[in-house]
Amino acid sequence: MLIGVISDTHDNKKNILKAVNIINRKKVEALIHCGDFCSPFVKIWFDELNSIIKENFYGVFGNNDGDHVFLRQNLGKICKLVENGYELIKEFDGKLVYASHMPKKDTIEALVDSGKFDIVLSGHTHSVVNEKHENGVLNLNPGECCGYLTGNGTFAIINSQTLEAEIINL
Repeated sequence: MLIGVISDTHDNKKNILKAVNIINRKKVEALIHCGDFCSPFVKIWFDELNSIIKENFYGVFGNNDGDHVFLRQNLGKICKLVENGYELIKEFDGKLVYASHMPKKDTIEALVDSGKFDIVLSGHTHSVVNEKHENGVLNLNPGECCGYLTGNGTFAIINSQTLEAEIINL
């Protein structure tokens, strides 16, 4: 199974649409957004996802997601925003995934070291992290889709069988 991971889209229409196009073309089967969608109108651009992905589109809130109510009402039509808003724990293709927008470095290390999860996902820093640890756990931050801080929009696609992640440059 191919799992797309995107974060920090920050309303960047051009990069969201590029990412969605690639996700559709590569036949990704699930998508996890690690927060900072920003405005509820991003649904318009994510609406371009194919129907399979929309059935398996999950998201957590980030620190820049201000209007949680309207994000749930609008984007929530195609994205399952987690109940508590900030932390997703979900199984995909037999792999247990933890996703949050801005866990502290110590928290990420503890989650990875625990071996409870196969994949630990985060966002917020706008910096790519793609590390497979000795215990087999994949620690991934897909970087920033928006490209505002680094000048390079990125997201990731994980192969659930190999737990290898490809970083896609937009």
